Amino acid sequence: MHKLACYMYLLCVCLAYVGLSHAEVTETDKLLAEMVTVQSDEHLLQTALTEGKDRALLCGNCHGKNGNSVRDYIPNLASQNPTYLFNQFELFANGERKDYVMSRLAKNLTRKDRVNIALYFSQMPVESRPQPIASNAKGEQIYNSLCFTCHQKDGHGNGNYPRIAGQPFVYLEKTLNGFAGGDDRRKNSPMAIIVEKMDKQQLQDVAAYVASMP
Repeated sequence: MHKLACYMYLLCVCLAYVGLSHAEVTETDKLLAEMVTVQSDEHLLQTALTEGKDRALLCGNCHGKNGNSVRDYIPNLASQNPTYLFNQFELFANGERKDYVMSRLAKNLTRKDRVNIALYFSQMPVESRPQPIASNAKGEQIYNSLCFTCHQKDGHGNGNYPRIAGQPFVYLEKTLNGFAGGDDRRKNSPMAIIVEKMDKQQLQDVAAYVASMP
């Protein structure tokens, strides 16, 4: 009887955990569906953009008030895919992605804030900036061989993959080297497998090409 009671207890715990996970996934799905609805309704979208702009003031010191980064080692958020951006907020908030600033910021935002900020930045245009390394044919060749399937031919990505076109060269090179070097914060990304056989020159070439994309 004691063993049976233990088994029943463990079963209840497992079922409760599964139920909780399902509830969390469902809530996220509902928010993503709501985001699509908001995007298709001009009045709802304008309301979300106004609220998102207000909350995005928290992001301006690093990412710029309009989503164009003020530091070359920090990514632009302007024109980023809103679904991708919202999902990154969720990952920072639940600890799956770790960053000293972003983890704390995301936890202090409501989920509605995360939706509105993602929508706001998605509407901001990317501003071109001088890049320290000129684009070259080798970088384009690498991109068209390894990167375009997820990030698309134009580098604008889609809902699940980020826009990388026009990101600062320094940020791109640093991030690619992080993937290649086994950075613990990035080890679960499929990017680690893609870049593991690339040398530093190839990483620099593709970073320069992507940075030059409009």
